[in-house]
Amino acid sequence: MQVRTGSTGVFLGCSGYALPPKERCKQTMNLVPGDEVVNVDEDDEAEAKLLIKKHHCKICNTAMDSYLLDESRKLHICGNNPDCAGFEVETGAFKIKGYEGPVLECDKCGSEMQLKNGRFGKYFGCTADSCKNTRKLLRNGEPAPPKMNPVPMPELKCLKVDDHYILRDGASGLFLAASGFPRNREIRAPLVAEIIPHKDEIDPKYNFLFNAPLADEDGLPTVIRYSRKTKEIYIQTEEDGKATGWKAFYQDGKWVVTSTKNIKSKKKKKAKRKAKSKKKKATTRKKTVKKTVNATPKIDS
Repeated sequence: MQVRTGSTGVFLGCSGYALPPKERCKQTMNLVPGDEVVNVDEDDEAEAKLLIKKHHCKICNTAMDSYLLDESRKLHICGNNPDCAGFEVETGAFKIKGYEGPVLECDKCGSEMQLKNGRFGKYFGCTADSCKNTRKLLRNGEPAPPKMNPVPMPELKCLKVDDHYILRDGASGLFLAASGFPRNREIRAPLVAEIIPHKDEIDPKYNFLFNAPLADEDGLPTVIRYSRKTKEIYIQTEEDGKATGWKAFYQDGKWVVTSTKNIKSKKKKKAKRKAKSKKKKATTRKKTVKKTVNATPKIDS
């Protein structure tokens, strides 16, 4: 492996990357900056000691930048990289700052998950070579709940690209994404009727959606949405990409409809009536003014 510098920072890349395409190796290792790492055996003053005890390059005596390779190895790279090739490998027991909870078990293979640092922030990655399962580290310091496996839906064709949708599980619930991601970045919210044929493939935590209404009283299909404010999944109907006001929430084991379509229409009708009455009053006032002007007698001087 060789130390490389890219647009996202310093990382380790295989020396075989420069080989011809058929022989090329694209294996890389992400490096966590040293200020995000603490030694398990050190005390609370470890951060202050790190500033004083920074390693210095044996070639040019420049202060070295430290990076975490894994839970037992830390890599020190010369601050003059890539002009200087100096490096050191330190062994010990290390962990990334930001999570003090218990060790996570991978929900896919049962192996241990390790806290890592990527370009989108901190996350948990499975330590098994054959498993690529990951889980985000939320802002409250807790690991994100496990995600279900993507569900292929070849019968649903994308609207903008020549591809089909896959049902995915994200932080905001279920959503449809093009199977060719990241090349095709088309996504949309699924309809309740679209997920029912795949209920045997969907995680049981979403079983409550299979009993949801398929349409409102006007026959418009229901769309699965997620409220970031209340952090719950609900359904609603939409027309031309805009909400109609019809919504339903899952409460106490049943779906409760909270429709505002009739209320909005009544308000519009009342507003129209008020506007018409105002116009009538304005016209009657103008007529009375004209009559009084015409009724005033002329006075001869």
